[in-house]
Amino acid sequence: MKTPLTKSIPFQNIPNGASSSAYVEKLISFLEQTLPDFSHEKVLQKESSENALTEALYKYLTRKARAEGHPFEFQPEKSQKMPKGHDKRVDMAVRINTCDIDMEVIYCIEAKKLPTDSPGGAREKEYVSGQTGGIERFKNEAHGKDDAGRLLPRNGMVAYVTKQGLQHWHKQINQWILNEKWPQNETLIPNYFSPIGMLTSTHLRVSGDKMQLTHFWVII
Repeated sequence: MKTPLTKSIPFQNIPNGASSSAYVEKLISFLEQTLPDFSHEKVLQKESSENALTEALYKYLTRKARAEGHPFEFQPEKSQKMPKGHDKRVDMAVRINTCDIDMEVIYCIEAKKLPTDSPGGAREKEYVSGQTGGIERFKNEAHGKDDAGRLLPRNGMVAYVTKQGLQHWHKQINQWILNEKWPQNETLIPNYFSPIGMLTSTHLRVSGDKMQLTHFWVII
């Protein structure tokens, strides 16, 4: 597993005209360095709802990005265009605002509590699948789109871990993925488990395109 970034490593300047993928890399580095302090800077309650934790996360990331001069703007409850029916909403979208790119959506984030429900409950596997399943919504192309409805190649998920350990959820979520009969190469691969959990996974969308998810797991 790779070693997590430390706060002593400065960001490298990304020149104007760089592709959006370069900004995604910088965003992931920002999240790696910022998320470990999320649950320490403000007292968060394990009993808080998923929505309340996500609202707190949105405020925290917005303040950190602005204070440190990063070009990221976080938009809560971003509408995701659907070809039929009502548009879906992803918990958070990330825009960039620089002199060469004007408020373009480059990344979508879906957040879930772990556990989401009691064992055997209807929403127990919601991180993976179900009507509001996190990974499944990205696979079904209900999540992970820019303003024009184009699919983004990379997106993320945040988990608020309130019970059990990070390794427990790695094993459990991979088992749920296999139970869904998804390919084994769609299971989560850990980068590291301290001070937060960071994992990656690659999934096949219904259109046949591949998409990468980065998973950030924060202990509450």
